Amino acid sequence: MEELTKGKGMRSFIRHLCFAAFGVSALIDMSNPFNPVNLIFGAVIGVLFGIVCRAFLSGIVGSMNGALKKEHGKKAVSYAVGKGMTYLVPFATMAALATFLLGWSVPGGFLSAGLMTAGVASSLEIDKLKGTTSIKNSIATSVVCGAFAAVWTIGIRFAGMVPPYIEGGIQLLGSLVGNPLQ
Repeated sequence: MEELTKGKGMRSFIRHLCFAAFGVSALIDMSNPFNPVNLIFGAVIGVLFGIVCRAFLSGIVGSMNGALKKEHGKKAVSYAVGKGMTYLVPFATMAALATFLLGWSVPGGFLSAGLMTAGVASSLEIDKLKGTTSIKNSIATSVVCGAFAAVWTIGIRFAGMVPPYIEGGIQLLGSLVGNPLQ
């Protein structure tokens, strides 16, 4: 049981960093790559998406593995999903490199591939804890991660429309207050 909580903070930090990288890569404006509004908004959207994705994945996997939760507690499912999510690292790294070094403007495929890999890795971690193999976990995590990849692909287009409005709001507030921002 002690092993299930070991390294939890680092896995959580890595997961948040990966989703922040996905968000920043998706919402970057190539004409102004270091625009703070796009960077901050992208990181926030990415982290929030990651939190929802992980919670949903944990809920589905947890509801399908009641015996595991009884034997090891709720932390077992959280551990397995958290450990599986660490497989996002190479995909987040490739998305960031493709965006900032190669100038790609649509690195969404990296998130899709990363989520699918993380989902299957989570199901394999569940199987390790149970001591048996089960195809139902792999199918369920693949369906959930595939759905979240589709939501990201569609939703990020709409999220990309928000930063200009934020910038406009900041400029409007600046002009009303006396423009202390410039």
